[in-house]
Amino acid sequence: MRRVAIGLLALGVIAIDRGSKLLVDGMDLAAPQQVLGSIVQIIRGENRGGLFGIVQGSAPILAVLSIGVIVALVLYHEREQTHRITPLTVGVGLLVGGAVGNLIDRLAFGYVLDFIDIGLGDLRFWTFNIADAAISFGILIVLVDTLWQSRSTVRHE
Repeated sequence: MRRVAIGLLALGVIAIDRGSKLLVDGMDLAAPQQVLGSIVQIIRGENRGGLFGIVQGSAPILAVLSIGVIVALVLYHEREQTHRITPLTVGVGLLVGGAVGNLIDRLAFGYVLDFIDIGLGDLRFWTFNIADAAISFGILIVLVDTLWQSRSTVRHE
């Protein structure tokens, strides 16, 4: 059941990510399109690097690393000694879906399409996409779950 949950979550993230990227790729984005005033805007960006645009021009290396991370995440999840769906299951599903979503871009185009722009006035966050958001939430869930599990283990010893 846990494997099915990871697969369904990952497929959901991939579908929403691909659909949103296809929608944005077909838009005329000569200027940012405001969604919530200037707080949330749609603007087309091509990230040829890694997280936050670091290591520009490294899409092939990052594609290979993405595959390794996906495999490592699934193996890490398999170590959990339960058949229930846990926060780790949700986090890994989001991470795998996000990693595959961005991997598809890297393999198909040599870059990741980013389009969500958040900020206030001139103070802007990095432009990102649905896959990036899933990765960020997945990391947060896995981190909180790991810290929570280690805290409860320390208390019971």
